[in-house]
Amino acid sequence: MTLAVAGFILAQRFEFAADVAVPVVAAFCWQAALYCAAVYRPVRDSVCSALSPLALGAGLVAVSVAPYVIYALPTGSFAPESLVRLVLLCACVTLPYVLFPVSRQRFAWQDLVVACALAYPMISGLSPMFREIYQGFDPPAHRLDALGKLMLIPMGLYVFLGLRKLQGTAFRLVPRRQDWRPALDSATYSLPWIVIVGLSTGYLRWDPPLVDPLGAIAGAVGKLLGIYFTTALAEEFLMRGVVQNLLAASLGRPLIAQGVAAVLFGAVHLGRGDFPNWGYAATAAVLGWFCGRAYLKSGSITPAMITHALAVAGQELFFE
Repeated sequence: MTLAVAGFILAQRFEFAADVAVPVVAAFCWQAALYCAAVYRPVRDSVCSALSPLALGAGLVAVSVAPYVIYALPTGSFAPESLVRLVLLCACVTLPYVLFPVSRQRFAWQDLVVACALAYPMISGLSPMFREIYQGFDPPAHRLDALGKLMLIPMGLYVFLGLRKLQGTAFRLVPRRQDWRPALDSATYSLPWIVIVGLSTGYLRWDPPLVDPLGAIAGAVGKLLGIYFTTALAEEFLMRGVVQNLLAASLGRPLIAQGVAAVLFGAVHLGRGDFPNWGYAATAAVLGWFCGRAYLKSGSITPAMITHALAVAGQELFFE
């Protein structure tokens, strides 16, 4: 009933067909529930302890592809090959740890396979996979590939923290008092370097909000929150919590691991816009170094997420 009301309001507000709006809203609500069940530790721990690795892996595949089925079947946009592609992607994320368990807290080939499977559809300009699968409709739902991107967050958390039993991330969504100092410290140190690299490469262009400063500030705050709960969570967990964390344990050289993770973080942004976008990649690598610094100083990815979100919000507010 709630979904029907929400879909009806959406349809009336945007002159959008209710028979499309309701399934779309239902799919996003399902995905939001999976997100909450992943980021809230008591729920995540209870699910992981109640299920065997095989059951957890199979369950993750099933619930992750469900949003596509929920909206695609009623709207007539369902394609069997799209469902198969989603199932195969989810299987590549879950099966390595199910079939070949990893006990050591060091980088293993399973980590590489899972990290690449999670990153591939997310890298800007590299793969149109989610746009091809999650077919949109006329405005306001012309793009629904966000469903795929959101799908990877709870899946990654359950796979790494539940199946892999990864240590060293100290993952928590809500920041604590001790998280703010390393985050603000790293954000402050990163500011001049990001500006210098961004301006010198042409990626950034000075564009302060002179016309509507209050509106620009509100937009930047909204951007900060949106980035923190989605992009920063996904990218910092993968790059800092997985890559930097495991490389540091394997190499015994935390700064080298921080540098490698920063370079990889920059490299995955090469496809944004015209490939290769060196300016964007270089600026992202600088940000990645300081996000890694926040993680290294705190032992938690939460300060890295804050640093990441602050940088994006600052770019939104003062630069084009």
